[in-house]
Amino acid sequence: MSEILGKVENIITLAESMGADEVELFITHGKSFEIEIRQGQIISSSSSIDSGVGIRVVLKKAVGFGYCNTLDKKKLEKTAEKAVQLAKSSKPDKNWCELPYPSSFPVVRGIYDKRITELSVEDIVEIADRMLQATADYDKRVTPYWGGAVSAHGIYAILNSHGVEGSEKSTVIGCMMGTVAQEGNQVSPECSETDYKRSLNINPENVGREAARLAIDSLKPKKIETGDYPVILAQDALTSLLGYTLVPTISGDNVIRDKSAYKDKLNTRVASEMLTVEDDGIMERGLNTASFDGEGTPRQKTTIIENGVLKNFIFDNYFGRRAGAKSTGNAKRRGYSATPNIGPTNLCIKKGDKNPEEMVSEIENGLFIRDVQGAHSSNPESGEVSVVATPCWKIEKGEIKYPVKGAMLAGNIYEMLKRIGSIGNNLRQLAYLEAPWISFENVRIVGEAKL
Repeated sequence: MSEILGKVENIITLAESMGADEVELFITHGKSFEIEIRQGQIISSSSSIDSGVGIRVVLKKAVGFGYCNTLDKKKLEKTAEKAVQLAKSSKPDKNWCELPYPSSFPVVRGIYDKRITELSVEDIVEIADRMLQATADYDKRVTPYWGGAVSAHGIYAILNSHGVEGSEKSTVIGCMMGTVAQEGNQVSPECSETDYKRSLNINPENVGREAARLAIDSLKPKKIETGDYPVILAQDALTSLLGYTLVPTISGDNVIRDKSAYKDKLNTRVASEMLTVEDDGIMERGLNTASFDGEGTPRQKTTIIENGVLKNFIFDNYFGRRAGAKSTGNAKRRGYSATPNIGPTNLCIKKGDKNPEEMVSEIENGLFIRDVQGAHSSNPESGEVSVVATPCWKIEKGEIKYPVKGAMLAGNIYEMLKRIGSIGNNLRQLAYLEAPWISFENVRIVGEAKL
């Protein structure tokens, strides 16, 4: 990293000499391997090395941004000049405050595993092969429809003209499998399983077997009647639904823009007393853990909902200051080619005290929903959702009995959060969310929906 910083150290001074009041550099350097699976075959393997710098400048409260995918000195200087010119030609933002100032960064653990950096593309191919073999061995009726394996490691850094300086190493490895099963003229819905970790302890065999099991268990589905049912949502379904509803609602930019359903509800009850949600940017081994965010603000743990009461929103530096608050360390970047926006780190739902078997045993007539389709069409401002529940199974007299065909979950997610029946103890992290199973009471299920 010292070598990389040495190549960019003059850019801040250069941009200031061109008239910039504030300057920020976001630098990444990383390497990745990716294996793609289609129709039961490994169809491609690729490797890439990517380095780049995003340069954000502020001139009289006007912001300019440029980026380049090289650390070449001359190209960096041209990019800085372009960013300054863009700021000069842009309209000032009267709400602009300042870029962050230096703060001490927390120590985070479990986000770097040197063993991942030593893997070759052949090692990643082997992981994909093991997953494929486990799928094939489970049942011959299963086809590995899509999938892959990936590893990545890199360094990222942030510098600004106020003296913020931070750098960090990270690693990730993962595999995923999507399957369908066929028996006669019966074809299951697409079922999938994933496993992503920051250290080299993924289980590709388990991913392959679980994806196959879900597909077999989804064969020969039955339709159900429209009605209000108790429903258990697994982590996949929660990740989809909450990502398009709760996440935008707790984001400070939507609060400021009057687009949040929770805008005026701080310190009021918005959910069941059983629900506690934290955004934990420093969680050990978290998929989105880091010591600082995309602007150089220290990451932290922020309580969002505590025993059903709304306590905080998540902010970056800009919207935190506009709200009269502070950044919660939730400025996220999609790499060096983009400016920061607000997003969750590791959104954690506090586990309950019931295991999955107990949760199922308490339901006389309901549904277990593993995943949903169509969550992207949800309305975060109103909370209205209408999604296909697939794969999905009927629960009768405390047992999972058979797969369900064509069921649609329709309702309001914010009202559902007030009708939580139980929360499981089986925590699992998928993407931004760490959660257990959650059961909800009186959920509207439309039984005649078409897949």
